[in-house]
Amino acid sequence: MAGGANAILLGRRRGETAMSGTPRRLPVDLLLAAVAAVFTVAQLVLVHPSMGLGWDETVYVSQVTTHHPAAFFSAPRSRGVPLLVAPVASWSASTELLRVYLAVLSGLGLYLALRAWRGLFPSHVLATAGAFFATLWVTLFYGPQAMPNYWVAIGALICVGCFLRVLRGESGRRALWGVAAGALLMALMRPTDAVWVAVPLLLLVLLRRHWTLLLALAGGLAAGGLEWVIEAYAWYGGLGERLSRASEIQGGLGWNFAV
Repeated sequence: MAGGANAILLGRRRGETAMSGTPRRLPVDLLLAAVAAVFTVAQLVLVHPSMGLGWDETVYVSQVTTHHPAAFFSAPRSRGVPLLVAPVASWSASTELLRVYLAVLSGLGLYLALRAWRGLFPSHVLATAGAFFATLWVTLFYGPQAMPNYWVAIGALICVGCFLRVLRGESGRRALWGVAAGALLMALMRPTDAVWVAVPLLLLVLLRRHWTLLLALAGGLAAGGLEWVIEAYAWYGGLGERLSRASEIQGGLGWNFAV
């Protein structure tokens, strides 16, 4: 009996030693949150919050601030960025506070965008991809900026990730809501960019005849771009006229190949 008890205890200790020697993997949410947190800190260190607002940022922020009149809002611009900065810019003139707010929001956006791809790739692949994306200079620079560039990318990541999860057969409506939310964010920030992202997705969903997914994607785009379309008819004489004017200002909205 004593020998049997000793054998059991010895076996347990060996098992505990083996388990303690095996490295534990971080939960995927914690791993992605760590990447997003480091990205947030990197923005505040490398793009100092005291950096003044650029011209485009001034135009966007002026739409919601009460400290000075709103600047002219040209045809290509959309109301997404003013809505984004309104929680701070509507009551504070502090550029530093606005930068910190946008950096934190950018980190949260990156976390949600990476989380949209859960189940499609292993956690370490998602974390590595997030780290590569977060260390691009354009990502670090535009994260704390009152500009739509970063947020169009985040919307695209959320939309495409959830889109693929739905096509893979994920049950429930969470991924469908993710598709709609990502499409809405893109269209709200920059409708013309949202179109280029959405076109291949729309073609794919029509080929697969996934009508629920089509409704989520089209609904998100429509909800995000509705205000821009209404402004087109109210101020520019129609959607075609606004697109034409926007194309003139931005040097063309068609295909542009960069080598």
